[in-house]
Amino acid sequence: MDLNSLLRHESTKIIFESVVGSHAYGTATPKSDEDIKGIFVQPANSLLSLSAPPQQVADAKSDIVHYSLARFLELALGANPNIIELLFMPAECVRLRTEFFDLLEENRSLFITKQAYQSHVGYALAQIKKARGQNKWVNNPQPERPPQREDFCWIVPRKSERALPLRPIPLRDANLNLEECLASALEHAPFMYRIYHYGASAKGVFRGGKLVCESIPIEDEDKRCIGLLIANEQAYDHAVRDHRNYWTWRKERNESRWETQESGRIDYDAKNMMHTFRLLMSGESILENGFPIVRFEGEQLEFLMKVRNGFFKYSELIELAESRSAKLEELHNRCSLPDKPDTEKAERLLKEITASWESKHS
Repeated sequence: MDLNSLLRHESTKIIFESVVGSHAYGTATPKSDEDIKGIFVQPANSLLSLSAPPQQVADAKSDIVHYSLARFLELALGANPNIIELLFMPAECVRLRTEFFDLLEENRSLFITKQAYQSHVGYALAQIKKARGQNKWVNNPQPERPPQREDFCWIVPRKSERALPLRPIPLRDANLNLEECLASALEHAPFMYRIYHYGASAKGVFRGGKLVCESIPIEDEDKRCIGLLIANEQAYDHAVRDHRNYWTWRKERNESRWETQESGRIDYDAKNMMHTFRLLMSGESILENGFPIVRFEGEQLEFLMKVRNGFFKYSELIELAESRSAKLEELHNRCSLPDKPDTEKAERLLKEITASWESKHS
């Protein structure tokens, strides 16, 4: 079920919806996308239906995401930072709220636990890794042409001076057309094959994107074998994944986000690094004050925007992140929050909100 189907589904009801992301944090730029998250309720008996709504739905780019109440509570019990903050949204960001969400918000302290340390630090470190990973894509763009299996093949020619001492040469340098050849597997040697030249009558080594082995007649073994083929399947598969991921990223990315990095001024994804510190600051607030920071202001906002605009070197940011992570660990060790949320209470809350919604829509 897609998002539009959810909105039209007679057995569901959205009880909360809010603008999230940079527009909620106060870090938006004129070119920032608008992200929306929401929560929907479904009657208990709908879960027994073959057409029951899924637990989470989103639009094609995941700019709009809605969670079922059960899914929301499940993620909140794990101290998911993006979920916890929905319970503390600035009023101006909220597009829709109902009495059923009010009941959820009244119990939001249930999800404020020491688990925030692991979740916020974990998410922050993930952003650091993404910052470097995206940098790899920016500085090493992929060609539009997908990788070809032939690009990962080498030939050891037979009866040739070039073959000694049996050094493979790239297929592209071997002056050999694999469409005029057949292959058979080489015993005890994965990804190595004997190559036989049959000319225009051959079916080809690669068919439908796969290397196909043939049974070669014994009388052809000597007169048609022209050497060995080495096909590095693992390198090819890796290159295909990199190519697919790169062009998916290029297609879906916000171009304005990468202007600073692609100009060569910085060597990391500044937005991911900004989120690293946003998460660390919010985690600190939970452990120290009992609530996350959603809307940033003053010096904190100024610092985040400096990170976003590439003001710091990557090494400086790593040092600052390590310092803040150490502070989080110290807060975790001495704070008085519960270790974990009360799962049974969350279960009762799910049933109470669902029953209340059902009584109003029966």
